[in-house]
Amino acid sequence: MSKEKLLKILEESKGTILSGNALAEELSISRNAVWKAVNALKNEGHDIQSIKNKGYLLSSRSDVLSDSEIRMNLNKDLSEKLNIIVLSEAPSTNSYLKENKDLANNTLVLAKTQTQGRGRLGKSFHSTDQGGIYMSLLKTEDIAKYDTGLATLAAALAVSEVLDGLLEEETRIKWVNDIYHNGYKLAGILTEGTLEFETGSLSALIIGIGININTEDFPSEIQDIATSLYRITGRKFVRNRIIGEIISALEKYLLMTKKDKISLIRLYKEKMLYLGEEITIRRGNEEFTAHLSDLNEEGHLILKKNNEIMILNSGEISIRKRELL
Repeated sequence: MSKEKLLKILEESKGTILSGNALAEELSISRNAVWKAVNALKNEGHDIQSIKNKGYLLSSRSDVLSDSEIRMNLNKDLSEKLNIIVLSEAPSTNSYLKENKDLANNTLVLAKTQTQGRGRLGKSFHSTDQGGIYMSLLKTEDIAKYDTGLATLAAALAVSEVLDGLLEEETRIKWVNDIYHNGYKLAGILTEGTLEFETGSLSALIIGIGININTEDFPSEIQDIATSLYRITGRKFVRNRIIGEIISALEKYLLMTKKDKISLIRLYKEKMLYLGEEITIRRGNEEFTAHLSDLNEEGHLILKKNNEIMILNSGEISIRKRELL
């Protein structure tokens, strides 16, 4: 417990030297116990400098997933509601939540790496690099406050808004769940629900989010289509701050799915890739081109093909910009 308390104190004073004596007094432990706790934190990857005759300093660039630092970037109400689990590894954070059915409402699970990260339509998501954010949020008790059919759009807007602030330029959304920057995929979202067998109602909503943050290299097969904040800016980021910002933005946009659906759809359309353009649609084994005309109030695509209007939902298709010869 002393180690976790020490980490919280160091995180609250990131970039500042704290004396060993002061830390020992605050924690009511010996200087030697402080030294042991510091070394244990160093072994976990925390960038802590031991400065002779002065004390200890947690680098402002230290980037290890941390419950306490995530909470520092949330308001009090959200922090108190959230149950945070940090895993060294998981097949996927969505699957972890689905398999552990007794977890509390508003459980946020994060994994340092995922071995089977995935997106919509069974596509894989590169998540073996420890520089990414791989997280899922579980909703079980407050689902009625949201229009769950628009949850993916809400999550995409939340992630895009936070990334815009970090990059100081606009990211775009490829319908329905991928975040792009200058033609490269930066993040993906996978929203899943669990139905109550007897009533047919939704008993759980899981929102999975994967973002390439400090990733330096990608596998050869996605080298030309994926990017990260690091590759765009040449800078490293502290993921705990980003996670806190996303959780805050996510709650805001989820509430909009019922309270202000019109504004939610409008904001989403402003960020949509290919709106008003010719696109290629893949639906099962079928492939055709159509004009992407609009998005309806349910978040479904409105397409025009040979003067015929088509409505397509998120569960059955993938889209890409039409390649003109």
